[in-house]
Amino acid sequence: MGSTMKSKIHIIEVENNETQSIEKIIEKMRGNEIIYIKNKFDKNVEVIDSINENGPAIILKSSGSSGKPRKCFHHLDNLKLSAFTSGQWLKEQGFELQKCLIFNTLPLNHISGLMQIVRSQTWGCDFINISPNLIKETRELLLLTIKSKKNKKYLITSLVPTQLKRLLAEKDGINWLKIFDLIWVGGASITRETAKKCIKEKIKLAPCYGSTETAAMVTSLKPKEFLMGFENVGEILPDTKIRINEKGLIEIKSARIGIEIIDSSKTKNFQNKHGWFQTGDLGEISQINNSSYLKFIGRIDKAFNSGGEVVFPEVIESRLNDFIMKENIPINKFNISKLPDKLWENKIKIIVEFKELTNHKNIQNSLNLLKKFSQSWPKHEKPEKWVVKNKNTSTEKINYKFRK
Repeated sequence: MGSTMKSKIHIIEVENNETQSIEKIIEKMRGNEIIYIKNKFDKNVEVIDSINENGPAIILKSSGSSGKPRKCFHHLDNLKLSAFTSGQWLKEQGFELQKCLIFNTLPLNHISGLMQIVRSQTWGCDFINISPNLIKETRELLLLTIKSKKNKKYLITSLVPTQLKRLLAEKDGINWLKIFDLIWVGGASITRETAKKCIKEKIKLAPCYGSTETAAMVTSLKPKEFLMGFENVGEILPDTKIRINEKGLIEIKSARIGIEIIDSSKTKNFQNKHGWFQTGDLGEISQINNSSYLKFIGRIDKAFNSGGEVVFPEVIESRLNDFIMKENIPINKFNISKLPDKLWENKIKIIVEFKELTNHKNIQNSLNLLKKFSQSWPKHEKPEKWVVKNKNTSTEKINYKFRK
């Protein structure tokens, strides 16, 4: 691959989406360099200093569909193709690309954060960075956005589900979301509850699907389809083919799939010899009005069987997160795990950690609320056991087992 001359890798450490990091990234790209954009606080990354590839290119850590992080290498052309494709998709819906204003709320070491720079350059439009703190100050955020919108016709942003949930919990957050003409959001984790709320408020969400390996999204749902109640992650974008293999896994073929860096002299294709990249995600394809739409089901590495049905912990996780926020339950975090069961093969155990100083009575009330809430769930998703974890002693202190 390439010449035997190795190219130097420049490391750019980012905290989030700060301007000085963006300037460094753009400068290195213009100089045809290879840059590794890494999170400043990520200490356990072994970094290589050169590679048998030519720039301009980027290296990002991906979450890896096999469950372990991998280093993903993309030539700038892959990112440009991704931006061009999403731009064409917007144009078909009547967007004028030069009149778009992109709001970037995501870190630059995340493919979706980095893509905002490439999109703004490819489309010839402006973008604004929104710091993580500003996302929490919804009033200021709202005023800044109203001011910025003046001469721009279309406002676009990408959010992760946690940001979306946080914004939906506040009036100013909802009003901010309503200003946008399109909000891309990783479709994998939007719960029904979140979707319902967005439909009710007429928030123009565009659930999408993609990964670091595919240079961001390969499918996207049009906001008008989302508002009509379509429950999927959208149509397959024109530069991509998607199929579901015999294991039920999503496989992707596209000209913009990166390569994996093993070490400085060794790289590996994410695609097999026929050009297909197998993800760790389960999905289904359905035909609606002569178009192919993808439905994301869950990640295979976390899924397990219960009573002949497949349980996807993420589905339960986001359902619980919604409920905990809605009911203001004082839970810090929870963990869903499987419990071996003779009859069912596995049942579900949920370990919850309450906020410090939550008294026994509140714990009891909260658990009763959760128990009641989980009664309406499908049989194979009902927790068999709720365990309260005591933070200080790390023992499982109170064990509430609910009989069906």
